[in-house]
Amino acid sequence: MCKVIPTEVTNDDDTTQNLTITNFEHLEKLRSRSRYVARSCKEIRDRYSAQDNGLYYLTTANGMVFQTFCDMTTAGGGWTLVASAHENSIYGRCTVGDRWSSQQGHNADLPDGDGNWSNRNTFGTALEQGASLDDFKNPVYYDIIAEDISVWHVLNNFPLDHWNLAATLRYHTNNRFFSLYGHYLLRYHHILPVRYNIGLCSNRGPAVPIVYDHGPSAGGKL
Repeated sequence: MCKVIPTEVTNDDDTTQNLTITNFEHLEKLRSRSRYVARSCKEIRDRYSAQDNGLYYLTTANGMVFQTFCDMTTAGGGWTLVASAHENSIYGRCTVGDRWSSQQGHNADLPDGDGNWSNRNTFGTALEQGASLDDFKNPVYYDIIAEDISVWHVLNNFPLDHWNLAATLRYHTNNRFFSLYGHYLLRYHHILPVRYNIGLCSNRGPAVPIVYDHGPSAGGKL
């Protein structure tokens, strides 16, 4: 982290030296996260007593290392950012960038579109505002056992340090409903696939009670 400070020094060399002060204590704290070895943010919370929201390193069962955002404060913490769905253009339908539907145009002959709800493709980044600037999906989608889900509605292009405050809605489940649907999102969408013309408008899938962390005070359904 760099902190910009005012200076009245006119010497160019002195000005360059004094323009910024690096917070080495903060950088060391961030660097120490690279020593954590865990499969999820919950494991990092439990094993290393991490309490700060932010980017952490995770590893898959096969040893792939990647970064994602961990929410260490909501409902006891330990929530792992798995994916984000970004609307790049409300005027475009099934155009480039619509990874969760189809980037190949509206085509009834391709009912699965890009198929990313039910495959192991990964894309995007959680760095800075990455997951609020583009679609995002990491290996946690298919690699860890989960019990509940947390959803944040964040406006486009917000940096991750502000996601918590910028979210218009934040809510989570707390009844371990994933145990009924294979314990992770990939399996969930094998059981309940996202596919063109697969069902009726009246069949909206399972209704799961949710707890609002930011938004309406009354209970709701997901």
